[in-house]
Amino acid sequence: MSAGETKKSAKADNAQPSDLAFSRVASVEPTPTDRSIPVERIIKGDRLRAADPAAVEAKRVSMRESGQISPILVRPAPDQPGWFILVAGLHRLEAAIAEGWPTIRADVRQLTDDEARLIEVDENLISKGLTPLERAIFVDVRLQVWGRLHPERVIKAEADDASAAPKRGRPQNSAKFAEFLDAVPPTMGFGVETAEELGISERTIRNALLIARGLSSLTLAKVAGTKLAKNEGLLRQLAAVPDKAEQLRAAEALISEQAKTFPDALVIATGKTPAPAPAPRPVDETVAAFMAIWKKAPPTHREAILHKLSGEKLPGAWTVMERADG
Repeated sequence: MSAGETKKSAKADNAQPSDLAFSRVASVEPTPTDRSIPVERIIKGDRLRAADPAAVEAKRVSMRESGQISPILVRPAPDQPGWFILVAGLHRLEAAIAEGWPTIRADVRQLTDDEARLIEVDENLISKGLTPLERAIFVDVRLQVWGRLHPERVIKAEADDASAAPKRGRPQNSAKFAEFLDAVPPTMGFGVETAEELGISERTIRNALLIARGLSSLTLAKVAGTKLAKNEGLLRQLAAVPDKAEQLRAAEALISEQAKTFPDALVIATGKTPAPAPAPRPVDETVAAFMAIWKKAPPTHREAILHKLSGEKLPGAWTVMERADG
């Protein structure tokens, strides 16, 4: 790696989410205004993600002991002189409020609504602890904002295709990606650019959009905050159900645990009763009991089990041989 590349990599590692996003916003001032502003004059606005109480408390302890290491990001509130709208740094702001700070350090930038939203989305997408459902929602919002910020890179869909039903299966190339998703607007380069800027794979972006665009608003609301929101596989299967009423019923069956598997959930969604699961065989119960012990056993215990088996007469052609090195 060259010295220039090393310097660039170090800069990226030390950058804040808002800094990374700013590098992509054309109308940003070259030098931010870093100053202290009254917390009571900061408007939180319509946030895409609520503050996590545990994260706020952790940030509160950190700021109490070490002060505010990095400023939050705000923009002037239109038609409200002296007021500001929060762009990034919700947990820092909530921690400052909880500590009773009258002011907080902030970078003040002139941003449009879309520029501010893009920064907020990216800050969330690179944060830890996102569920697959949350990631899907944020990527979908990013696609919409990205399309408005880069209209010259948007491939306009044919009018005849505007009301076409979503297609299933794998798209053959990037130009057909949006058509495959029934996206509005369809885009070229979004997946590649987002992957490079945020350090996530194109496949992750594709799967996120499949979930966001495939789930109905009612299903999204139903699964939010449930264990299903953490299961990307089930979310993708639900998103592929074309009948949205059946999709919602299948989601309800999985959340209530009326259905243990996705196929059973689909059966329940159509008003039928799933076939009862076959009774477990004695051999299945024995294998399950052994595997439960094996998974919990430390390496020394597993080695002892294998040593014991090596001295036993096993059925068929099965043998357990000890290593030559003991």
